[in-house]
Amino acid sequence: MENIRRFQYMMKNYFFIFSVLLLVISFPFTESLLSISAGLVCLQLLFTGEFRNKIKIIKTDKALWALAGVFFIYLVGCIFCKDLKTGLYELQKNIFWLLIPFGVALSKKLSEKQLWFIISVFIVAVTLASLFTSVKIIFDGHFEISDLRDASFVSHVSFALQIAFSIVLLLYSLVKKPPFLGRINRYIIFVWCLWLMLFIGFQKSLIGVISLYGSGVVFIFWLIKRMKRTAYKRYAVIAMFVFLIIPLLYVGFAVLKFYNVPETQPQTNALTQSGNPYTFNFDNKLKENSNYVHWYINKEELEKEWNTVSELKIYEPDANGYVVYYTLIRYMTSKGLKKDSAGVAALTESDIQNIRNGISNHIFVTRKYSIYPRVYQTIWELDEYYRTGNPNNQSLSQRIEFMKAAFHIINNNYFGIGTGNYKIAYEQAYSEIDTKLSEHLSFHVHNQYLSYMVKFGVPGFLLIMFLIGYSIIRKKQHRNIIVLLLLTIIGLACMGETTLETH
Repeated sequence: MENIRRFQYMMKNYFFIFSVLLLVISFPFTESLLSISAGLVCLQLLFTGEFRNKIKIIKTDKALWALAGVFFIYLVGCIFCKDLKTGLYELQKNIFWLLIPFGVALSKKLSEKQLWFIISVFIVAVTLASLFTSVKIIFDGHFEISDLRDASFVSHVSFALQIAFSIVLLLYSLVKKPPFLGRINRYIIFVWCLWLMLFIGFQKSLIGVISLYGSGVVFIFWLIKRMKRTAYKRYAVIAMFVFLIIPLLYVGFAVLKFYNVPETQPQTNALTQSGNPYTFNFDNKLKENSNYVHWYINKEELEKEWNTVSELKIYEPDANGYVVYYTLIRYMTSKGLKKDSAGVAALTESDIQNIRNGISNHIFVTRKYSIYPRVYQTIWELDEYYRTGNPNNQSLSQRIEFMKAAFHIINNNYFGIGTGNYKIAYEQAYSEIDTKLSEHLSFHVHNQYLSYMVKFGVPGFLLIMFLIGYSIIRKKQHRNIIVLLLLTIIGLACMGETTLETH
């Protein structure tokens, strides 16, 4: 009997904590364990007793039902479902709106010490995942990673948000000195934060950077508000100004650098070292590193020399499926080389391998640990998109086309299309709007707010926002800085990803 009592005591007091610990550890490492641990958070309710109290909470906790109400919106949306398989898949993805709120609300309330222990474990797990991911990126030849964003164990967007949240939690610990984290030397915390900040740049996640930036603004506002000394407030305001202006200046500098193309006309009568003329296409304004791609080209020399130095011939597809010729002239232009035999001869073995791998600009390799290539790529994509109208194989440009399709659906379906019908709706939308987007690249919108409007209409979207906001206010968490920081991170991420509908 004594052993049974001990077992019951352990189940009652530690099963919930164990399941939540498993949940937070799984966030940065594995999606499959995430599903299992989310199920455990709810399953442990059957073994922890106190069913009368749980029934009372179910009857009286309006915030709990507000969050669960989001799932029921999906459930009601299935009434109009034409694609049942996709509808069931959406219900499966969004069942966390039931599992997590019920699992937490009906469990024993955590003490502050227990809560911060879980938070500390989460930050440690995220940090370890960042270190392991860095090893994979640095030794990418051994791990066969073609894109830095493929190196993380889970979605690079989700991981970037976890890193951003870990950073603001660490910064919070410097101010409030909570259990566990508050005992760590502040210099260690600074170095810890610095590593995670560098990693986001290392990973080149724009959504992560923007979310961190937004949460940083909220955090500094909070700091200024709680400061009592005028001098400290003055310094904090200066810090806020610097924090706001530096990223804007950086992006502005990148834009100016991109468009700072020398106005001098090319020497159209110039000859290659072999005495052959160049061709110039003045109508095509494609640029790489402020140099025009379609200037100074001699195709005959280029083809002959490239086919000599590479087994992958010039009109064969590279690792990304593009014809090598186009990757080659872009890469050579990025290095300031003329596109002739002498230019190919100036390429190193690493350059040749980069071109075969589909890398179109040397900065993606030589500055692989900098955020600049990601900013440059975004500017390049937008420039190409607005010049030619071609969004294909360009992440941001494709997202603009996805948004156009979403707005088309919303304008024609004020109350939404229902759960599980988005594949049919987007196929129809792309056939009705004027788009150059290839069929195999025509996906649904990568914006959570628009995704809700597509499925449930403007009223459904507003209802979901109300339910989430109501639950936060009902629990008096709207003044909790940690909650506000998390909402800022997620809210900004939802602008560029369906954050609340991913695994």
